[in-house]
Amino acid sequence: MYDVAIVGAGIAGASCARELSRFALSVLVVEAGSDVAQGATRANSGIVHGGYDPVPDTLKARYNVEGSHMYPQLAVELGFSFKNNGSLVVAFSESERPHLEALLERGIANGVSGLCIAERDELHAMEPNLSEAAVAALVVPTGGIVNPYGACLALMENAVENGVELQLLTRVANIEKLDGAFRLTCEKLPLVPDAEHRTGMDAPTPEGTCSVEARIVINAAGAFSGVLNDMVSAEHFEITPRIGEYRLMDTEFGGAFSHTVFQTPTANGKGVLITPTTGGNLLVGPDAIRRERPDDTATDAAGLEAVLAAARKTWPDLPRGSITNFAGTRSSCLEHPDFILGEPSDTTGFFNIGGFDSPGLTAAPAVGREYARVIAERLHAEPNPDFNPNRTPAPRFNRADRAEQARLAAEDPAFGHVVCRCECVTEGDIVAAVHSPVPALTADAVKWRTRAGMGRCQGGFCLPQVASIIARERGIDATDVAKSAPGSWIALGRRGCVADLPHVVLPGEGE
Repeated sequence: MYDVAIVGAGIAGASCARELSRFALSVLVVEAGSDVAQGATRANSGIVHGGYDPVPDTLKARYNVEGSHMYPQLAVELGFSFKNNGSLVVAFSESERPHLEALLERGIANGVSGLCIAERDELHAMEPNLSEAAVAALVVPTGGIVNPYGACLALMENAVENGVELQLLTRVANIEKLDGAFRLTCEKLPLVPDAEHRTGMDAPTPEGTCSVEARIVINAAGAFSGVLNDMVSAEHFEITPRIGEYRLMDTEFGGAFSHTVFQTPTANGKGVLITPTTGGNLLVGPDAIRRERPDDTATDAAGLEAVLAAARKTWPDLPRGSITNFAGTRSSCLEHPDFILGEPSDTTGFFNIGGFDSPGLTAAPAVGREYARVIAERLHAEPNPDFNPNRTPAPRFNRADRAEQARLAAEDPAFGHVVCRCECVTEGDIVAAVHSPVPALTADAVKWRTRAGMGRCQGGFCLPQVASIIARERGIDATDVAKSAPGSWIALGRRGCVADLPHVVLPGEGE
């Protein structure tokens, strides 16, 4: 029996877990994926919104502004990448100016500071690559950019270090209301398949079930939050699957814009943006496409072409080439445009975080803080005397100066062995990721933490070595290393795959 069970290890679940770890509570997080941030958190624009967009007096407005104020301090405490680069909402004709003025009034009503409208000359001085058609822009100094995966991982690692239990590859199949508690029936998913089930991308057969009981449940299941809510409450809601497609440009173009540049929004959302990223790339997108399944994140050639065409309204000289394309889910509830937060009237102790689309990434820390406060008061929880708000990130060779790189390599020869040449990621970085408080189990988990495979070749040269190091550190065969989710096996057999490559001599192994 846990005090609190959190379903989902995205930014919402991780924020709740970290804030609850401030109290003397037993907290369990269950996540169907092989890593944190496997849904909407992993693939989004990475924008910390200032708060000018939500309708005043809504949950989105409140938690957006509160969350944006929390990010700078969280980045210091937890060591993730965040930059207060500011945002621009651009009008490309005088007919769009009333929209800017309306957003300015809305932002002031929401308590956003520093808002103003920049005219043509000032605007083009701020962003020289901006289209000559731009006539004015709403300037949002409080806007920022963040590595969403890095922020989620940092929150969850700090939560685990402070006593929270995390179970990955654990899918909730059913939830039952008990007398003063809930029972969660969970399926355990195998990451390493046996030969019989190694058939490609099909979902694996669960290898067993387990039962978990908790006094409080937080439903942070993203695109599946409506399904979980409907298991225990008659107050149903439905999440409509949508995806947003993105084009990621090379770091060569990372300095083309310093601000996050939005176009004037429409009824379909904030539209296609151009933004620098904390990793030095340039990100372009997204669109908004309806899908039948919430886990269908396949990209579409026509959609990506439309993203390119729309973005050229902002930057006419935007290059066609991108180093990769991707799509992320959007957990929207069309019947309920605001966040769905709190307990259904018929189910005390079940806290929803539903319809958590934009600005969910920004709002998550504030929602986690509020939920932790309410739950701790209800359970009469004392403060955790051992809580440490600070996290020491694993060393990153490609972020260190020359002196620090020399020190790392002298103390551990693995930091002298560069595996990913595009991003200068070493064996030491990969080993640290595999053995972190939230271990990296897959090639993608290593990529998102270290950037191995995020460069121009997209893992074309380093993936065999990355898989070999993961296998060695986890004590499995290299052919059993998954790219990401169960079913995404890098190799379907042992012949002609990484196991047959010449052995890579790693530092300290000898000849």
